[in-house]
Amino acid sequence: MNYLKDATGAVFAYDETQVADGLGADKTAMTPEEVEAHINPPKTEDHIREEWKSARSAAVEAIKVTTLAGNTFDGDEISQGRMARAVSSMEDVDTVLWVLADNSVIQATKEELKEALRLAGSAQAAIWVLP
Repeated sequence: MNYLKDATGAVFAYDETQVADGLGADKTAMTPEEVEAHINPPKTEDHIREEWKSARSAAVEAIKVTTLAGNTFDGDEISQGRMARAVSSMEDVDTVLWVLADNSVIQATKEELKEALRLAGSAQAAIWVLP
């Protein structure tokens, strides 16, 4: 592939046949460095930040926490919200059926849900701020 540019900086790509037919006659050949920069432009600060935010979101979605009782809970933001709602409405002696990260079901106590919520919140805080 032959990369050429015109006087305005617009880039054109022609194969050997097109060049032989004279399609690039009024254009200037690009240097290998110019071609590389055109094909793989440097990332902008906004692009780098968006990539980081996407990676952060994936990391938050993947949070799993294990309580002292040995139960592993999903710790993503939706699960944290569910835990917070359950904890806020439970009495100290209440239990609730809870589906764990491995899809097994337990009778979770308010204390264990509070522990899982604290662990998940701490895990999220650890990955939330740009290093």
